[in-house]
Order: sequence, then structure tokens, then C-alpha cells
Amino acid sequence: MSDLLADDSTNDNNPALSDLAIYSEAAAAFASLPTVIQEALTQKKRIVCIANNPSVDTTSLDALLQPTDMLVLFNHFIHADYFANHPLISKLPKLLFFRQIGDSNLHFGLPPRNNNVTAINEMSKQAPLGILLSNQPYQFPRPSEDASAHHDPVTASRVLALPDTLNDLLHDDNHCRVLSEHHPVVGDYPHFADIHSSAPSSGFLLYRLLLAARVHVQHLQESAMPLQVLMIGFNDEDKTAHFWPGHNWTFERQEMAKAPYGVQIIRQY
Repeated sequence: MSDLLADDSTNDNNPALSDLAIYSEAAAAFASLPTVIQEALTQKKRIVCIANNPSVDTTSLDALLQPTDMLVLFNHFIHADYFANHPLISKLPKLLFFRQIGDSNLHFGLPPRNNNVTAINEMSKQAPLGILLSNQPYQFPRPSEDASAHHDPVTASRVLALPDTLNDLLHDDNHCRVLSEHHPVVGDYPHFADIHSSAPSSGFLLYRLLLAARVHVQHLQESAMPLQVLMIGFNDEDKTAHFWPGHNWTFERQEMAKAPYGVQIIRQY
């Protein structure tokens, strides 16, 4: 997939087949997104992915984010109140990605695990909201179904049941889709056979998906320039102690080091 996304990708033997492969895979990536996010991509100028890096502060986000952005947040994302209530940022369309925990019925960032459900509910009232769930639909699990409940102690901010409005969104293809961790955009990903549930990290999976989707948007709009992509807080060294060994970090860093035109990666946090 990385070859298809490179600016100088060509097929010396048959350029027409190369173009067909690019547009076919790009169209599949675009179709994987909730309808509201497909619409947002055709209206916005930049995709901004924000890592769950605690050193990314709201002052930095104030300086970086623009009214023409679409935001991508992951799992139990940082600064939930900021994204839900900031006068400008709350009005930006948002795509939320929730990763399946192993092969369980659980997703990081959704009940009964630590979550921002209250903020997500508010976000859904302010701007277009899309949700991607990895591998399977949300199962509405009970706390008793969590074999590792001690990983996320119950706190006052941890909601254990979804409000009806979010329940409805999770059953609406316009707002919610299931994304396989084995999507063609990561078909070249080197998994670790000896680690259960080895897969791309949430950030890398969405990075690849959105790189492909922007090719489709560029083709649809017959634009000379693709959508810009800004990756905030995606460090290439272990500063936050969240580098699970089941992700192939070496491969991901190598791929992101050769980001295509229009992609900016801010690592200084």
C-alpha cells in the first residue's frame, strides 16, 4: 500500500494498471468511512490526527487547529472537554476510532472501560461525528464481562452505559462503521506471529486509511493538490510508556519517516 501512496508511484510496465490499483484502493478506503466523514473530507482542507500523548496541551492545539480541519481522535482520547466545548474546536467534524481489546467483546475508550462518553455525547450535538470500531461492532458489554477490569478502575468520570443518542449512532452506518485491522491499506504490515493480536497501532491504521481516502477525494474533486494531513504527538521514541510490543513500531516509524507530500508530522512533544 505504501507504494500506492507515494508521490512518484509508477508502474513502468503498465501505468494504466497502476492508476487503476491506486484509485480502486483509495475508493475502498474512502468507502470504509462513515458517511458523515466522507462528506466532511470533501468540504475540509486538512485532516488532523491527534495522538493520546499527554504532552500535547490545549495551548498547542489552539495554535495549530484551524476552522477548515477535520479531527481524528483515538480510544480514550485526551482533552475530551476541550474537544466537546471549545467555541471553535467543538464545531469541527470529528472521527473517533475505538480499538478492539485483543479478541474480546471490549473496545478501548468505550464502556465498561475508561471512556469519554459524556464528552462524546456533547460532541455529537455540536458537529458531524463519525465512529470507527476495529474488527467488530460494539457489543455493549457489562463490567462483569471484562476479564481485566482492574486495568481501568471505576471513577466518577467513567460511564458504564451509553445514552440513547450514542446507542443510535452506533447502529447508524451514516455515523458508524467497522474497520478491520487487516484492511488492504495495511496489507503489507509485518505482524508478529508469536504475539497474540499483533496488529497495526490505532494511529498507523488510520494514517494509512486516510492517506488512501484523500487520494479518492482528490480524484473526485479533480484537484491538483491532495488534502493536507497533520499528525500531532506521534513520537518516534518511547516517551509515554504506551509502546505495546504487538505493534511493529520499527516498520511504522520507517513508513511515517517517508510521509508523502502534504503530510506533516509533529513529534516535538
